[in-house]
Amino acid sequence: MSEVKEPKKKVLVVEEVEAEENRVEDKSDEQSLVNDAGESNTETEQPLIQESEEKPNYLWIIVPTALLVGALAGGLITYFSAVPGFNASPTSTPIATIEPLSTETPVSSPSAELKKESLKIQILNGSGVSGVAGKAKTYLENLGYKNIEIGNANSSSFETTEISIKTASKEYLDLLLEDLGKDYEVSTDTKILSASSKFDAIITLGKK
Repeated sequence: MSEVKEPKKKVLVVEEVEAEENRVEDKSDEQSLVNDAGESNTETEQPLIQESEEKPNYLWIIVPTALLVGALAGGLITYFSAVPGFNASPTSTPIATIEPLSTETPVSSPSAELKKESLKIQILNGSGVSGVAGKAKTYLENLGYKNIEIGNANSSSFETTEISIKTASKEYLDLLLEDLGKDYEVSTDTKILSASSKFDAIITLGKK
């Protein structure tokens, strides 16, 4: 009985050894599959990492460059605006207007050419009111006349003031009419004195 049982034990031991070897081989195969899978994943992930690393980030270059360009442009505008005579905006050039020359000769005032102090005048009182000849003399002297004598007219019935003047002194007539017309009512009916008269002009005062 003992001789028969011993081979069976040996068979069982051999089978257990073979089973253990098979399990070891299966584990080694699984490990190799895992390693292969890991290597394949590493190989597939590595290019992705490299691709992401190959793309440089230009944002840190673009932003400072834009700020620098803006600062330079602002500085140039400020500099040129401070330069005298520089204006960034175009300005229109004013067009000079040429006025035609007047062909008319300016009319000069009689007092600008005539000398009042050189005219010899006599003032006669023809109003019948005492003292009017002296007042008229003072009035004309204040206007620039210097050579004046006073007296009484042959008649005291003169209503308005009359002027008699020499032909040689007729250029003073308008001047006398202008000056006396401010305070006296002067007649436009002017008389001519003879060339032998002592005076250049005689003024006869009337009531008005």
